[in-house]
Amino acid sequence: MATIKVLRGANFVETAVNSTNIEALRNELDIPLGAAVSVNGTDAVNSTELTDGSLVAWVTNNKTGG
Repeated sequence: MATIKVLRGANFVETAVNSTNIEALRNELDIPLGAAVSVNGTDAVNSTELTDGSLVAWVTNNKTGG
């Protein structure tokens, strides 16, 4: 289990998750498959690993960034 920080509105909120990578996180947090995900400010792919303290953000609707 990892404690990550998920962007909610304008703030990062600490969130405990069981996921170890972005693919599992998509399922756990219902992140759409078409959403662009970033971890620690870098574009992430499904195999990107999550560690304690990771900053995670995602956007949908053909937007980029976090």
